Amino acid sequence: MLLMMALGIGTALSPFGRWLEEDVGLSFLFKLRGKLPTPDNVAVISIDQISARQLGLPAKPRKWPRHYHGKLVKQLAAHGATAIGFDIIFDEQRDPADNQQFADAMHQTNKVILFQYIRQEDAKDKLNGITQGRIIKLITPIPVLADSAQGLSPFPLPKAPAKVNHFSLYKENLGDMPTLPVTMLQLHARPVHAELIGLINRFEPELAQELRQTMSSDISDVKRHHGIQHITIQFRQLFSGRPELADKLKHTLSLPDGAYTDHQIKLLRALLNIYTAPDYLYLNYYGSFGSITTIPYHQVLASDPANPSIDVKGKAVFVGFSEQFQPEQKDGFYTVFTNEDSGSDISGVEIIATAFSNLLEQNAIRVPKGKWEIAILLAWAFLISMLLRFGSAILQIPVTIMLALGYSGVVYYSFVEFHFWLPFVTPIAVQLLFASLLTFLWKYHLIKRERQHIREAFGYHLPVNVVDQLAKGVDHVTSPGEKVHGIVMATDAQQYTTLSEKLDPDKLHSLMNAYYETLFKPIRQHNGIVSDVVGDAAMAIWASSTRKKPTDNDKTLQHQQACHAALNALHAVQQFNQAKPEHALPTRLGLDSGEIVMGHVGALDHYEYRAIGDIVNTASRIEGVNKILGTHIIVSEAVLKGTNGFITRELGRFKLVGKSAPTRLYELVGLIEDSAKIDHDLLDTFSKGLSLYQSQQWQAAYTCFNANEADGPSQFYAERCKQYISTPPTENSDYIALSKK
Repeated sequence: MLLMMALGIGTALSPFGRWLEEDVGLSFLFKLRGKLPTPDNVAVISIDQISARQLGLPAKPRKWPRHYHGKLVKQLAAHGATAIGFDIIFDEQRDPADNQQFADAMHQTNKVILFQYIRQEDAKDKLNGITQGRIIKLITPIPVLADSAQGLSPFPLPKAPAKVNHFSLYKENLGDMPTLPVTMLQLHARPVHAELIGLINRFEPELAQELRQTMSSDISDVKRHHGIQHITIQFRQLFSGRPELADKLKHTLSLPDGAYTDHQIKLLRALLNIYTAPDYLYLNYYGSFGSITTIPYHQVLASDPANPSIDVKGKAVFVGFSEQFQPEQKDGFYTVFTNEDSGSDISGVEIIATAFSNLLEQNAIRVPKGKWEIAILLAWAFLISMLLRFGSAILQIPVTIMLALGYSGVVYYSFVEFHFWLPFVTPIAVQLLFASLLTFLWKYHLIKRERQHIREAFGYHLPVNVVDQLAKGVDHVTSPGEKVHGIVMATDAQQYTTLSEKLDPDKLHSLMNAYYETLFKPIRQHNGIVSDVVGDAAMAIWASSTRKKPTDNDKTLQHQQACHAALNALHAVQQFNQAKPEHALPTRLGLDSGEIVMGHVGALDHYEYRAIGDIVNTASRIEGVNKILGTHIIVSEAVLKGTNGFITRELGRFKLVGKSAPTRLYELVGLIEDSAKIDHDLLDTFSKGLSLYQSQQWQAAYTCFNANEADGPSQFYAERCKQYISTPPTENSDYIALSKK
């Protein structure tokens, strides 16, 4: 959340963020909104190529004889234009008679404001010629024209490739000089100047009297061509020092007392807004080229005020070069409605007219400033962080899309209905995109961690490869098992029943967990899989996959690992029992090798992963032989196939319970490297006795076996020999058939 807040604010306040919002976001909103109805309060008189040809004048308007402009001013005034602004710089001396005719027309109508040009020049040291900075130079019309106009104003605009998104109301570096749209509005609203003074008089009588004198002096004295400018500056300074006064006046205008007409209220509100507005506002374009009513210059000159063919009554009129394709004048500007395919720009005079209409209609694009913009970005960051963080991972993409669409809808509605431009690209393309990406990565990390926890948890019950298969889909559960070559180890703990009677369930549970931890550790260390645990019995498996056909070396390695695991497990349990003699669990192990099927066994909603096959039962039966012979580890002959490094002794052939064929069994005694700890004499004597037994030399075999009174297998065979001495067997069999007891 904090990251999204910092990212949003940092981007919004950076030059890159401003470029994103203005060149991408604002352009998109304008194009999505489309064109607005043509404003009826302003018109453009176009100095174009057609007018030049009709009047037989040069293509460049600066070279036109100025008496034509005088005629134009008189015609526009006769048609009822309220204010006339020229977007032409008249800084060159021309024919004095032409200049005078133009000046007389302006003086007679009192409705003209002329354009001033701002030029930036390098400031150089006169001694060494080194540039020390830049100075702003204001180029004004020639005195005879400047003195006859009601005011002079600049209107600075950038050229391509910079996009014109906003306009200046005042130039701070020129003493807060009002620009052309502002002075034109002041002149256009001249009929309500008295009403404005009257409003102020309700709250500040002395101030109102002072303003009456100032306005009367400045308007009557046309020699003071800064009159309209001075009036505007006076009012701006007044309201900047008394911000509460503007609020009082606006509130008064909102009261339904019938003191003012709707038209007067509109003009008064517009004036109050330009006095309290910031230095610049964003342009609310009405559309592409021609969105402002445009009348060719020559049509105005040819029109008859008595029978008007043009409509400029009650409108402010701007005169300047305005043509869709401008190969010679190059007076077009790059805007949101520029047609890049055709190269059609909006002319400077049309931008000025758009700015004027925005001020008059009070529909310039407004933006949240300072703390309000930051508050929006912070609130948005909080909202998306909460919704994305605590929402479901499955719904993240739909939620992200809905948030983007919802916020875009709010921005669009605010833009269209209230001309209020909320931050757009930064909240969606930066904050929401990064929040969604980071949330995705964070949730992916959580899911991965949860999956790892589940994997670890299931790993206590299932082989790791089976857990991985289940993670990909539950179809693996009901699919046929996998036929593999494997080794099965069956274990059983003695005295479990006795201990379960003595210990309460909690202590028994803790004891068995510690026991199985001791037993399973060597099994896992030697790549065995713990398959089943039931009470005091467990089963482990060493299996190869049919995906890769095991070689003889692979099988030998499995046999080696299983035998090592059996010896290490037995040793670990013995140490466990020595540490807890009162809770000892002597353990027997039996191993067999062969083919098994590994898979999930069960139905409906309950399955268990286990091995199925003959060797599973055989290993369990072999483990049970330990109890008869008094041994710890017995393995089948198949288990020892290919192994080396172990000390074993053959125990004979046994027909296990439930088996039709006998199995040759061996005791896994230990490792050759531990040979010094093993009683080899006992092993040799037993081997000799077993050979005599198998040849039915009962007395001689009895003598060998009876020599080892402490050895379980020897005593087992000694008892059988003793029986056969007194009662020889009726069948000549080389195996021992075990019965279920």
